[in-house]
Amino acid sequence: MLELDRSEVTTIQMYPTTLGELEWTRYGAQDQEGGWIVEINIGGSIHSATYSLESLTLRDFEKVSLGTLLTKHEAQGFDLYYSDLVPTALVADLQEHITDTALLLAQRIQSEASSIPDIYLAGNRELMGLVSIVTSIDLGFEDGYYITGGQLPGIFMRTDLLGTEVRRLLTHEYIHHVFDGLANDEILPAWLTEGLSKYYEFDVALLGPRPDATRLRLLTSTDLARTAAQTGSLFSLASLDNQTVWNSRTDQDELALQYAEAYMAVRFLIETYGPLAGKDLVEEIGLGTSISRSLETVTGLDLGVFESRFIRWLARWEDPERALLSDYVIELDAILATESAISEQRAENIATPMFAQESISSRAALVQSTEELVAALQLLSPPERAQELHQQAEDRLGRVLEWLSLELLASQTRDNVPLRAANDMIPELRARNFTLKRNLSNLKFIYNLPD
Repeated sequence: MLELDRSEVTTIQMYPTTLGELEWTRYGAQDQEGGWIVEINIGGSIHSATYSLESLTLRDFEKVSLGTLLTKHEAQGFDLYYSDLVPTALVADLQEHITDTALLLAQRIQSEASSIPDIYLAGNRELMGLVSIVTSIDLGFEDGYYITGGQLPGIFMRTDLLGTEVRRLLTHEYIHHVFDGLANDEILPAWLTEGLSKYYEFDVALLGPRPDATRLRLLTSTDLARTAAQTGSLFSLASLDNQTVWNSRTDQDELALQYAEAYMAVRFLIETYGPLAGKDLVEEIGLGTSISRSLETVTGLDLGVFESRFIRWLARWEDPERALLSDYVIELDAILATESAISEQRAENIATPMFAQESISSRAALVQSTEELVAALQLLSPPERAQELHQQAEDRLGRVLEWLSLELLASQTRDNVPLRAANDMIPELRARNFTLKRNLSNLKFIYNLPD
């Protein structure tokens, strides 16, 4: 994909399906208005298509000044304010997203949907910095923040991020708003409020348009926390209690760990003591009860015992879906490694001078080895997430077996017809190999599995 000045934006290598079809989706939320070019290279022949992006018209005219000029967009029950560089289509998308999120969260915590606060969208970090000065917030590392009470309550955030990140950020800050309301303005421990926001942020995003982008973040976070538990390098919950101390940390590793640990602490709470345990704990604190006393009411454990059990649980934790997937991928990797060895043996055989019978025997051995691989692959039980990948592997190995069988037949009959048919299959086999290995690599990446 090119801009009109022919500077490259992105490139992707693709192969068609067996129906000869290609499908490609570009998430271009940050693409600028104007003309764009798509160039498709098919066998060295370049095909071009142009298209134009236009701004969505919202008919918003009212302007307000908040460190920078913002445009007001009225929604049902709340307002959105957006700066320069915020696409109007994104404003409309976020309006729908936050409305859906409010309803979903109400279902999750079995309560009435909370009101949606006003939302302030800044086109980049520099513009957000200008807004934060007016709202008297020391921006620090945050990409967004929530202010409760005062003259300007609401959610403040930047939007120059990937679409999934923007939605997750808005969800995160909205969840702060919801649980602050349930706490009746009592101060929540940072690990609890941040952990709840992260927990439901992931929960909502996994139901969104690009769940794998969230799954990658989620599993990276869980693995970070688990490793810290196994090595004894977790923060104590006491050191994650104060929000000011939380916000003062600037080391990137510490920032990542405190969010990961808080998320897993809340996950332990909810998975062990029930789906409403997080909400119940917040409501207990909202009665003016200490965190330790509130925990004892909800879980039967004081804070110290809760923390020690959490650490033991975390050190042994594994994502159940990934555990099944990991076992399958290990077996598939072994089969594909053997298939690569067969391919290498074929190349070595071709390079080695042989009598006719030796050539037949060597090719027969390759066919037999591949038949055994096909049988081994058919014995695997792929988890649901790997069903499509497994089918691709079966299709590819089946075609490899057909290819090698044609070469064997040509050697046995000394007929070039099956040999030509085998050679004609090579481009297809390369495409299937590329697609299978790319999809396998993507799956490992998403689930944080070793490659």
